[in-house]
Amino acid sequence: MSKKVTLKQCLGIDVSMKKIDCCLSFYTEDLKIKVVATSGYENNPDGFVKLREWLNRKQDNSLALHVNMEATGTYHEEAAYFLAGVGYRLSVIQPTKGKQYAKSLDEKNKTDKIDAGMLARMGLERDLMPWSQPNEQLRRLKRMSRERIGLIRDRNALTNQLHALNHSFDAFRDSVERLKERIALATKQLGEIETQMRELTDSDPELSKRTKHVITIPGVNFVTAITVIAETDGFANVGNRRQLVSYVGLDVVMKESGTLSWRPHISKRGNAYIRAGLYMAAVSSIIHNKTLKTYFNRLKDNGKPGKTGIVALERKLLVLIYTLYKNGQDYSPDHR
Repeated sequence: MSKKVTLKQCLGIDVSMKKIDCCLSFYTEDLKIKVVATSGYENNPDGFVKLREWLNRKQDNSLALHVNMEATGTYHEEAAYFLAGVGYRLSVIQPTKGKQYAKSLDEKNKTDKIDAGMLARMGLERDLMPWSQPNEQLRRLKRMSRERIGLIRDRNALTNQLHALNHSFDAFRDSVERLKERIALATKQLGEIETQMRELTDSDPELSKRTKHVITIPGVNFVTAITVIAETDGFANVGNRRQLVSYVGLDVVMKESGTLSWRPHISKRGNAYIRAGLYMAAVSSIIHNKTLKTYFNRLKDNGKPGKTGIVALERKLLVLIYTLYKNGQDYSPDHR
């Protein structure tokens, strides 16, 4: 029997903190997917070198190799930088996309090895967007933005503890003072982070100029603007508004079956950090942005709940930030 010609090859990688599980699969001329080899390596530079040596022995060197992996917190980043650096065509998908694809395969079991095979199959069957290395300033700004959000949550928790302690019977004064000190430290660190974010933004003239266009939107401050910009890597992998709204999880989901129907709601399958940043901006825009305030009041007059109106404002602000950043324009009430 003659050997089947390979049309496409893909390496699926399932990433965890300590290891990466790999599955190399071919798409052959008889339109079938063939698992060629599986292996596992440590999630560190030594492991990546061994992975490349294994691939050189197993892959079809007459074809380009596509690599498909999921974004797994920060654990995938070292592997992504290494694989892109040595020239492989890399895609880094959101976990929700991988989960949805896995459901279509009707696979009842779930292991790291099975997930690697699923990702390889997905890379062979789908035309996935290639991953591009993030801008260094934006990568650091993203880290600081997330640190800031975590610090705000910690401070809020401490503030709630202090409030409860102050209203308790015979509160222990030393405990109260320690809580106040921790809250003061968190507040100080929040100021330091914002100062560093501004300095880093100003160090890149183009980023600084585009960010200044964005903050001309009434209700959108520097931190909100840079959070959205950094989390999307300057909208590098965003092709259009609809794709952006879906990435953030502000797309509307509708569900109907026969005579049954459910109330439309946002998917929330996206970047929660951007949604968190946009929420306060949306609330602020009701006060400071006449155009969006009119839009919000019109929704209320039409019987829409306040929460629905806030989500609608978040979507509008997200699209505005994208438009002004991309086009290098200041805000105008005529922008849609």
